[in-house]
Amino acid sequence: MARIQAIIGLIKDCNLEKLENITLMEGMLEKAAKLMDLTLLKTVSHKFSPQGLTAVALLAESHIAIHTYPEESSIFVEVMSCGQRDAKEVLEFMADMLEGKVKIVMDKIIGGV
Repeated sequence: MARIQAIIGLIKDCNLEKLENITLMEGMLEKAAKLMDLTLLKTVSHKFSPQGLTAVALLAESHIAIHTYPEESSIFVEVMSCGQRDAKEVLEFMADMLEGKVKIVMDKIIGGV
């Protein structure tokens, strides 16, 4: 089995305008994939009414999913990657973009040597 890193995190105290900007969030997913040297296949997103959104970057190496909670100024992030870089970099990158603070809920390596 390949080495897979599973990261689940919450980014709190985010910039509310950024959390609601679907174009920015899709671009953030694309930049995160590039940062990690991962192959982006497709990005899919859905904006909810009156607020919030969900987006997924489908990667050749797995996925990055986000779910925003504007009422709590937070975003839930899940990264599954069999890439070589540490997936925690995605959370740090997103926190910088959204002006928030990272709380890692789970960081697990599955398989590999």
